[in-house]
Amino acid sequence: MSTEMNDYRNGILLAWRGEQWGRAFFGQLAEVTDDPEHRAKWKVLAELEHVTGNRLAPLLGDDADPDSAADFPAVDAAVAAYSRFAWSDALEQMMTILDPAIERFRELLAMAPGEERETVQLLFDHEVALKRFAELELAGESKTSLQPVHAVIERAGP
Repeated sequence: MSTEMNDYRNGILLAWRGEQWGRAFFGQLAEVTDDPEHRAKWKVLAELEHVTGNRLAPLLGDDADPDSAADFPAVDAAVAAYSRFAWSDALEQMMTILDPAIERFRELLAMAPGEERETVQLLFDHEVALKRFAELELAGESKTSLQPVHAVIERAGP
C-alpha cells in the first residue's frame, strides 16, 4: 500500500473514531443539559455524528470496532467542561476544533478513491454543517441553525 493510501486509510479510521467520540460527547452533553432547547440540539448533533460514523464504517471493514475509540480523550472530562460553559461559550469552544477538522477532511477528500468520494464528501460536509450550526446559533439564528445539520443527516440516510 502506498504511503498516501496508508495516510488516507489512517485518516478515515481517525475520522470514524472521532465520530464515535462525538456521538458519545453530544449524547452525554444532552443528558446533563437543563435547557430543553439546548438538550434537543445536542441530541441532533449526536445523531449527525452517529449517521456519519455509520456511513464511514463500511470503508473500514474490521477496523470499525466501537471499542477502538477508547484511545480518544475521555468523553466524561469534555462533557464536564462543556456543561459548565454558557451556551455561547460552548459554541465558541466548539468552533476552535472545527476548522482544523474541516481541513483534515478536505485533505481526505482530495485523496479519496472514486468509489469512496461520496462518503468522504459527506464526512467533510458534516463538519461544515457543525460549524454552520455554531455560527448561526452565535448570530442569534436559533430557529434555523439546525437546517445545515438536518440536510446532512437526510443525505446520510438511516
